[in-house]
Amino acid sequence: MQETHVGDKRFCIILCGGVGNRLWPFSRRNKPKQFLDLLGMGKTMLQITYARIARLIPEDHIYLVTSREYVSLVNEQLPTVDVHHIIGETATLGTAPSVALACSYIYRLCRQASVLVTPADQLIVNEEDFRRQISSCLDFADTTSGLVAIGVKPTWPDTTYGYIQTGQQCEGNFFRVKSFTEKPSMDFARLFCESGEFFWSTGLFVCHVQTYLENYAGTHPNVRELLQKINHGISDKEFQEFVDEHYSRTVFLQLDMFVLEHCPNVYINVCTFGWADIGDWNSLYRASQKNADENVLLDANAALYDCHQNIIHVPEDKVVFIKGLDNYLICENDNVLVICPKDDPSCLRHMFTDAQMKYGHDME
Repeated sequence: MQETHVGDKRFCIILCGGVGNRLWPFSRRNKPKQFLDLLGMGKTMLQITYARIARLIPEDHIYLVTSREYVSLVNEQLPTVDVHHIIGETATLGTAPSVALACSYIYRLCRQASVLVTPADQLIVNEEDFRRQISSCLDFADTTSGLVAIGVKPTWPDTTYGYIQTGQQCEGNFFRVKSFTEKPSMDFARLFCESGEFFWSTGLFVCHVQTYLENYAGTHPNVRELLQKINHGISDKEFQEFVDEHYSRTVFLQLDMFVLEHCPNVYINVCTFGWADIGDWNSLYRASQKNADENVLLDANAALYDCHQNIIHVPEDKVVFIKGLDNYLICENDNVLVICPKDDPSCLRHMFTDAQMKYGHDME
């Protein structure tokens, strides 16, 4: 396939293949969180994310990476998207291989591409600022051949995020990455928050396509071989056959760990557009509209008496009556009802593991 000269060198990869276990049982394996209307906006997280990106990057430059079992859900929720832009993974191997796979598709089209990588389940408050800042990062990645992580100032010592330490300031608001700590202990999280040098990793990254692939190929010989085949010309059929043969043997690796721990020439740009990760019940609670007693009702019919700071989701055909409950999660979805403390993610993990062991995959 001959390289296509693309006028606009900006591309985007939307990652939408996760199963969302931390929002169980609202998020289930047959319909994970990215395919749900979590925020009560009448659109799913995937639809909101795609619309946001389409206002920044041409739609024919947007690629979506998901599990093959979710390709039909992506098609259903984004019916205007070209099916060739929905990449179905043959195995779940973490986000670093997902990005390498999508970058391979993009590299065949435009070897000078600058790429935004975004999860499909984030809340962005100010989209105008988002477009301006991401455009600046795309320009920076294009001119420096660097990799840019978008960070956000931590507002509390959360142990579920990765923390990026800033180093030397470069041009504008770009800083060298000095260190990265994934999910630190509470004591370290407190120190990081107090220091003013550390920022949460948002999972948003910007890079030059060739820079990412060359770094990834350094430890993945199959990617190096694929790049050589692309550079010498490879048909669509040969390309897909190579991917199908080798992808499932790729080592599991998350994008944050790969870029921030294994790549040189990495920078951080601090978020100015208002950001929230909708990754678990606490983050969903914080991002959702609350009533006078600080309760969140997710499309739930509920009568609450002396209840505060709960988050509740039940089927539309049911009404739940609750008295004297504070800081709890009450969620019923299909064949699962969960009632547990909202602020104790370890409790939910334990319940989910027990459900799998005792009742099998029907609980996932």
